[in-house]
Amino acid sequence: MQKVVIYKDYKVGEAVQAVCPDDDNMYDGVVSKINKDGTFQVKWDDPDGGSEDNPVAPKDIKYPPIPFDKLEVGQKYAGTIRSVLDFGAFVDIGAEGDGLLHISRISKERVENIHDAVEEGQEIECWISGKRDDGKFGVTMVEGLTEGARRGPADLTPFRDLSPDDWHPGVVARIAPFGAFVTVTVNGASADGLVHVSQIKDGFVDNVADEISEGQEVQVRVQSVDMDTGKMSLSMKSGFGGGGGGGGGMRAPSDLGPFQDVDSSTWLTGKVARIASFGAFVTVESGGATADGLVHITQIKDGFVESVQDELSEGQEIQVRVQSVDMGAGKMSLTMKSEE
Repeated sequence: MQKVVIYKDYKVGEAVQAVCPDDDNMYDGVVSKINKDGTFQVKWDDPDGGSEDNPVAPKDIKYPPIPFDKLEVGQKYAGTIRSVLDFGAFVDIGAEGDGLLHISRISKERVENIHDAVEEGQEIECWISGKRDDGKFGVTMVEGLTEGARRGPADLTPFRDLSPDDWHPGVVARIAPFGAFVTVTVNGASADGLVHVSQIKDGFVDNVADEISEGQEVQVRVQSVDMDTGKMSLSMKSGFGGGGGGGGGMRAPSDLGPFQDVDSSTWLTGKVARIASFGAFVTVESGGATADGLVHITQIKDGFVESVQDELSEGQEIQVRVQSVDMGAGKMSLTMKSEE
């Protein structure tokens, strides 16, 4: 079930879009009268041979979408949370598209679990935090926290002594021309680090957006941590020279070839290797081959899962099915849910 908000405070003279009773299609119009039965008389912009005006119920009326070029950074809007993901939420403010509310822009304080802070259908006050050339925009629940504003540095202590040889789960928080900022989770602690464009893959990267996208789950290595500036450098490359010491070659991703042809109805025995806020990485075996795959939080069980740690623990033996194998990205998606 999803909460539906019906606005009932339209004013005479306001431009609206409403469902015309003549053909049940939505047209542009203007509120000409507020009727005693709670409906609004809407005068159509272009009757086109039909009724000049009609009474319309509030549920069949909405304001025209706000054009993208009318949105200004810093403007305040009332919004409704449409969907919630691990890295943020999408908010309807009445514009032509939904705005992204990144988890780092929900509160002045650090938000560990986004589901503790917002939920689908929730009405919020928000401000435009930034606009992109591709027509997308971001919002914030903290006034003044625009995309140009800086917050205090995150606590990078849990990441300071990590070996550059080890892989860690991450989620792409945002993309820039010079690279991508990735939220990394290690032993329950999360922080953002930069994967420079040169560290996305071997070879030349012309456009970061062609390689990764916001919200994508990736595997990264911690190259260096600067505690003074609060900056962390990450790499998605699996070659030598990780930076920050720790000699020797980097551990290459597992060979997922033996899992490509595993039927999605086949149950495999797996062991939980590590847990993140967005799911669990599980080690599975097939035909003598072993590899790690991700059981996303939405694939742990039917129904809502508030915390992965409440459902699974490291070292636990579980039954999983292979959903998909991406050989190019070296990723395997698993599920604990039945086929139904």
